Amino acid sequence: MELKQLEYFLAVSNTGSFTRAAEQLYVSQPSVTTAIKKLEDELGLVLFDRNKKQAILTSEGKIFYQHAGTVMKDISLAAQKAAELKNLSSGIIQIGLSPLTGLAVSSFLLSKFHNMYPTLRFRFLEANTKELRHALEEDQIDLAFLPLLPQEVDAEPSLECAVIHQEHLSAYLPQFHLLAHRQELHFKDLRQELLLLPPESCGYRQVIDHCFQQQDLTERPIFETTYPQMIASLIISGSGIAILPSGAIQNEMVKEVPLADSPVIVLTIARKQKRTIAHAAEKLYAFLQESYDG
Repeated sequence: MELKQLEYFLAVSNTGSFTRAAEQLYVSQPSVTTAIKKLEDELGLVLFDRNKKQAILTSEGKIFYQHAGTVMKDISLAAQKAAELKNLSSGIIQIGLSPLTGLAVSSFLLSKFHNMYPTLRFRFLEANTKELRHALEEDQIDLAFLPLLPQEVDAEPSLECAVIHQEHLSAYLPQFHLLAHRQELHFKDLRQELLLLPPESCGYRQVIDHCFQQQDLTERPIFETTYPQMIASLIISGSGIAILPSGAIQNEMVKEVPLADSPVIVLTIARKQKRTIAHAAEKLYAFLQESYDG
């Protein structure tokens, strides 16, 4: 059974005539007659009582008409929805991110993309870097913002990563801290400090650990969390100082001091390799990739 057969059948049913149906469809009458005869042969049913003036649905034809109409409506709706998805007038993009992951940059770029396609919806999964990698590999999300070292970008075995921003680490201190007046700091300046750090499952923590190890320094982590508001409150209370990406905390009672020996960290947008993702997500990935001006 072909869709064209259903289309011809409905046209004959609605017009009550093979001739008028052919005129409506801009085809020859024999084409309509042949299509209907083939349909009846496939079904093993007579769908029309035919005479010289009109074609009248049989009782079986009336039942088939109801279902054929539903099928064609569903097909038309499916085609409409597909067109909306293609034109980015509908659809959902599932994105993974960490509370610390370049929020200023990612939110700006997502807002810019949303202004271009205002009817798209975005669904976020907030998790640590390890969990986001797993979510990508298990097809639970389309894309994820991941912080990486430059040499890691092309080394992810199962992910395709595009750089969208470069950033460095900073120290975040209470305004009354002895080091708060400095224009820049080094990791060695923090060796005696109680530290507020992201958990070990966070990509930024792995970079921080690497920096301390390279300089043969020992960390003194006292709190581990990825929530900027909690970190800011702990800093203000004098519980310790934080090492986070630049711009992670915006609070007038917290002083951000750049770490001069911080490595470059690249914020990437990642997707699973060799996976076909939603059309809207594909467009967003290309948009973010093109937005990088480095």
